[in-house]
Amino acid sequence: MIRKHHIAAAALALLGTSAFAGGEFDPLTGFGPVQSTVSRTEVRAQVAEARSAGTLGGTREERMFDTAVAGSSLSRAEVRAELARARAEGGNDSFDVGTNYAQAPKTPSTLTREQVREETRLARGVRRGVQGS
Repeated sequence: MIRKHHIAAAALALLGTSAFAGGEFDPLTGFGPVQSTVSRTEVRAQVAEARSAGTLGGTREERMFDTAVAGSSLSRAEVRAELARARAEGGNDSFDVGTNYAQAPKTPSTLTREQVREETRLARGVRRGVQGS
């Protein structure tokens, strides 16, 4: 049975790749040579003009990510002093307090493993719309 599945999967994989080998479904065919309406020197002049005017789009990374640096009114020494104060007061003991991350409970569970499994089974049945199955 497994051998039939492997043979069928291999056949489908081979048949599926033939659609991308070219022909009417190939997105890279049918363009042919492109004739430009402007010369190379005109394009370079337009790029230089846009660059000097500040209207030239940046690199891909510059367009995707905000490269602006956040300003701060604090000096490096003030930031370090603030960190030392927070450490002394215990203000940054747990970095994920108040977040939506799942955290282990502070007290041990009173349920047995079987009770937890039963609760899980019931919850899955309720979610699927099948109660008490």
